[in-house]
Amino acid sequence: MRTARAGLVLVPVVVAVLLSGCAGDGPNDSSGMSDGSGTAVDMKRQETAPTQRAELSAGAARAVVYTASMEVETKDVDAAVTRAKALVTQAGGHVANENATTEPVGASITFKIPAERYGTVLDGLSRRLGTRRALRQDAQDVTEAVADVESRVRSAEAALKSFRKLLDRAGTVTEVINVEREIAQRQSDLEALQAKRKALAEQTAFATVTVRIEPAAKAGSRPGGGFTGGLKSGWAAFVAVLSALTLALGWLLPFFGALLLIGAAAWLLSGRPRWWPRRRPAEARDLGGPDSGSRPAPPP
Repeated sequence: MRTARAGLVLVPVVVAVLLSGCAGDGPNDSSGMSDGSGTAVDMKRQETAPTQRAELSAGAARAVVYTASMEVETKDVDAAVTRAKALVTQAGGHVANENATTEPVGASITFKIPAERYGTVLDGLSRRLGTRRALRQDAQDVTEAVADVESRVRSAEAALKSFRKLLDRAGTVTEVINVEREIAQRQSDLEALQAKRKALAEQTAFATVTVRIEPAAKAGSRPGGGFTGGLKSGWAAFVAVLSALTLALGWLLPFFGALLLIGAAAWLLSGRPRWWPRRRPAEARDLGGPDSGSRPAPPP
């Protein structure tokens, strides 16, 4: 029992000392650093960590994320798409996303291009696909972020290695459980940092270029100015209104036919309406009515 109590008291102290000595600038800088042991060492590492990251940032090449979007008009959309893919493939890039439509006709392609060939390929896409209508570029410097993530990954790896050594020296079940829990947390932090490092590496290694390809407008499709242009625009508006009215009439015609049939059926079921004209007496005699034999025929 005394050995177990001593182990319970010893584990927090050992863990705190280990954290202060090995994980001062790791992903979780505040864990295990609030007690009295190792505070001076922790403060010293926190002061030197930004300096180390700055030196790494200054000594390494600049890490830049390039993105661009372009709009192009061409006579043959399919041929332009094939040409664009060939240009990117020859430069070592690939298609990340492609979307083609038939109404309206056009295509939108997202390319991943090696960063060192970004300018050359972008110039080729601008000149060899058709008429460039728009171009937007963006460059984001992420050198500091890359250096910071790299430093944190190394610190997390060192802390994880130290905890595994501590696990080999654990003497009780409680010590093993506590150290294993800390190892699991550190392993999760390390995997998150490694995923972030991988994403940054992919973003800086390949530039992202989105190209929108549309068919060129046909000659005469756009109305000109002056009287002729106004006349064409007015005629186009008149045709559009007439088409809309014709469409509305065609849409309402079945309803009018249905109402006419309903009215005719109601008239037949209700008999002769009051407003229907009655036969005159002369018409009644001609038809052999009751007054036809009561009066003598007029003398010749």
